[in-house]
Amino acid sequence: MKSRLYFALFPRKCAACGKVIDFRAFYCEDCEAALPYIVGERCEHCGAEKAHCSCAGHKHHYESIIAPFYYRDGAKHALIKLKDYPIYAEGLAKACFETMKSCYASETFDCICAVPMSEKRRREAGFNHSEELAKAIAALSGIPYLAALKTIGTAKAQHALSYDLRAGNVRGLFDIVPGSDVKGKRILLVDDIKTSGATLDECALMLKLYDAASVKAVVAAIGSAKTEKQGDKSNGFGN
Repeated sequence: MKSRLYFALFPRKCAACGKVIDFRAFYCEDCEAALPYIVGERCEHCGAEKAHCSCAGHKHHYESIIAPFYYRDGAKHALIKLKDYPIYAEGLAKACFETMKSCYASETFDCICAVPMSEKRRREAGFNHSEELAKAIAALSGIPYLAALKTIGTAKAQHALSYDLRAGNVRGLFDIVPGSDVKGKRILLVDDIKTSGATLDECALMLKLYDAASVKAVVAAIGSAKTEKQGDKSNGFGN
């Protein structure tokens, strides 16, 4: 894992183009202006703008999902960097939090949970980037973070599979961490990217099997089969 000390010793660079920027920023002005924000009326089932929605209202075990960005351009660059540098969770979390304030303004959450990472991927990376994002959102929102989910097996990387195979690939892959009481809780489930939604769906199902009152999701970016490529890895499964 790359240490935060790196950013104390070397200049901060734009997450998209690499230009040196103010240490408090994550993008230069040009890249900030060009970020692929999701705007307009959104589909609560897939998170995309209704004008771009192709999910036909397909429902999941999570009641709704929101994201600040589509998975391309500067947002994609930042999410790729997040896999090596946990500090990028801070900038992405701010964008998620701003989206929450508008899209989940009337919602009350009891805790924030993250999609867990496979043990193999966590050892390789040194940290779970979805967990870093969830903890950063918790710090901004004041909603307690709860490490409620864990993996109980192995799965093929989701990005290597067709949409038709993704749900089966993660079926039964998650469980509740012993001692994590989610009964009756309104949970905000966090991941970095959503493509098919299969991983988030399986996590939401497990939380509801343990009597969570509701599960709503927030991710940094919404992707699709067209924007997802080999090598764009998420939490070891993809979504």
